[in-house]
Amino acid sequence: GYSISPETGDVATYVKLLRVSMLLPVVFTIAFVVSRQATGGQRSAKVNLPLFLVGFAVLVALNSSGLLPKMATDLANDISRWCLVTAIAALGMKTSFKDLAAVGWKPIALMVLETAWIAVITAIAVKFT
Repeated sequence: GYSISPETGDVATYVKLLRVSMLLPVVFTIAFVVSRQATGGQRSAKVNLPLFLVGFAVLVALNSSGLLPKMATDLANDISRWCLVTAIAALGMKTSFKDLAAVGWKPIALMVLETAWIAVITAIAVKFT
């Protein structure tokens, strides 16, 4: 975002932080709802959180505590950036518009609606903050 303008970079940073901060409550809510749905006549009393989510929460708490040395957090940030670049490149290389069209209009409509929803929430956040 900062390659476009300082304002765009600020908005991009805000949106990214908002999305990351909502990861834990959204995934927990989804796991809670899924565990409460009756499957085969039985409900699960236990909410099964994905292991990555637990690890994410632990790492956020550990980093926020200030106990990690700067060198460790810098290294983790560098590794994280490279993993993100690798993941984005892999997604781009695996994207096939032919296969995307074969799944039908419903998943495509869901992607479009999801993108529009994020755009609306972002626009509201920018307007009122």
